[in-house]
This record gives sequence, C-alpha cells and structure tokens, in this order.
Amino acid sequence: MSIFDRITKETKSFIVAEIGSNHNGSFDLALSLIDLAKKAGANAVKFQSFLADQLVRPADPDYKTLKRLEVPQGWYLRLQAESKARGLVFFSTATNDVTLGWMEEIGVELYKIASPNLTHLPLIRKTSSLGKAVIMSTGMASVKQIDEAVQAFTSTGNRQLCLLHCVSEYPARPESINLRFMETLQAIYPYPVGFSDHTLEIGTSIAAVTLGARVIEKHVTLDRSMEGPDHHYALEPEEFISMCRNIRAVEEALGSKTKTISPSEAKKSDSYWRSLHAAEDLAKGTVLQGEHISIVRPNDGLHSRHLEDVIGLAIQKPLTSGEPITWEVFKKKRHD
Repeated sequence: MSIFDRITKETKSFIVAEIGSNHNGSFDLALSLIDLAKKAGANAVKFQSFLADQLVRPADPDYKTLKRLEVPQGWYLRLQAESKARGLVFFSTATNDVTLGWMEEIGVELYKIASPNLTHLPLIRKTSSLGKAVIMSTGMASVKQIDEAVQAFTSTGNRQLCLLHCVSEYPARPESINLRFMETLQAIYPYPVGFSDHTLEIGTSIAAVTLGARVIEKHVTLDRSMEGPDHHYALEPEEFISMCRNIRAVEEALGSKTKTISPSEAKKSDSYWRSLHAAEDLAKGTVLQGEHISIVRPNDGLHSRHLEDVIGLAIQKPLTSGEPITWEVFKKKRHD
C-alpha cells in the first residue's frame, strides 16, 4: 500500500512526530526522538531539510542558528534506515532543490511543504513533479493563497496531496485554532485533510481526528527547556505518548454511523430493562388490574407496551409476587 493510500483509505489517522530541528545538530538526539515516536505509536517522523544559505541572507539574525541545525547529507540514509527499522516512515520538509535531490537519492516516499513555503510556487511545482505524496500546511494563508498553491501542485498532474489546517503561532493559542476550517478544506478540495498542531495541548489534535483529520502532525522534544527555536512549543515524551494513545482510543470509539449493539450490551439489556411482573401473590383466575402489575427488572416478562393489553385478562395459573407475567400465564391447559 502506498503512503497516499495509507493516508486516504485506512481508518486510523496518520500521526507524524515532527522532530524538525529539535535534534539540535546531534544524531544521537535525533535517534532518541525517533525512539519516542516508535514508543508512542506514531506512523512517521519528519525532519526539516533546509540549507541556511538558501533560506535567509547571512545578515539575518537567524542565520547562525539555522546553519547549526541543518541536517547533513550523510544523515539522510541513516535516519531513513533507523526509522524503517522501527516501522516508521521517514520524510522531511522540502525547502530547496539540493535537499530534494538528496532525499530522492535515498527514495523518500513522502514530502512536506511547510506553511512558510506555501507561496514558493516553483518549489511546490518541483516537489509535486517528483510524483510522490505531499503533505502541505496552510498556516498564514488565505483561501485564495491556498488555492494558488494547490493549483501549482496539481499543474504537474500529481494528485497525491493532503492539506493540513495550521495556525502559525508558536505555541498556538486554542482560541486561534478554528478547527472547523478543516471542514471548509474538505468541502473545497477532493483531497484528504489533516491538522498541524502547534498548541501545547493534546486535546486539539484529538478533536481534529473527530472532525475527519487524516493526518496529525505534532512537534516533539525530550525537554521543552532545551535550547533551540522549536522546543518551547513541542510536546514532551509523556504528553506525546498520551496524545497518540488518546487518538487511537477516540478512533475506536468513533465507529460508524450504523447503530450496533455489542454482545455485552445485549446481555445487559436482560438485566437492566424492566418488564411486567406480579405486584403481589395472585390466585388463578384473577382478572388483572393495574395494582396487580409492577414494571421492574429484569427483562424476563412482557414488554411494558403490553400493559394495557393484559389488564382485564384472567390469569390461568397462580403467580407469586415478583413472578414475570408472560403470555403463557393466560393460556388454559388442555386438560382444564
């Protein structure tokens, strides 16, 4: 099954542990974050493939930090192998032709267009032309800008696109999220939608799943106090594990639009539903009146809908108090 088929056809959402630049330039730290993704039950890990010289000018105040956090070319194959060994998909954010080439060399199956690159139409067309599935975030963008990016993507003939609702605040405030915009994206485009979550909460991603998110992307870190641009709004290990666990529980709970009764529930109805019972000891031949009947548990007598039907009928056998009233008690025996 292709990655795009996995996103669109499987019942469970595709959870991405966004490692991004939180490796801090350490391959061992990157591995620890991959291990966290595996432990949590995520489906994929994502990094950020930028080269500082192709992203900002040397005079930019972020230049030195970005330079330090570049993913070296020699890491890609190793990161992919380590991810695959843990049953995880490895992919990265595309930002330039050079790193795209590095990822194509190792056969990456999935790419990401981040919100800051949504207006970089040449990059979008280049990434789309590779013929792979692409996840595109839509933070900071109007519907018109989103549509322009989508048109640039589909101009190559590639239709393997997933659009992520995103609010580019770090961290994002819950009141800024507007999750229902996902429904607008679903109505406008014939592509799966998801949510790139920059809040410090786990509930927003869980709620997104209930609204139909096929992809959930969340930043992870070992410690929010670590130095680096993305740690402060990422989830720490136990938080990310809890988010994944709760998403899977909610997916099971969502079920389908068809009403079903589980075997356990059906068994409980025998005990919990009430039915018609004798309210007192009744002699054979008693003509039932309202005071003779109680509607109590368990569900072993006539349904309460038959209350009016049995009033005025004579019972053909004695009943003790609490005994169920069934149609059998009104039948005469053949030898009578």
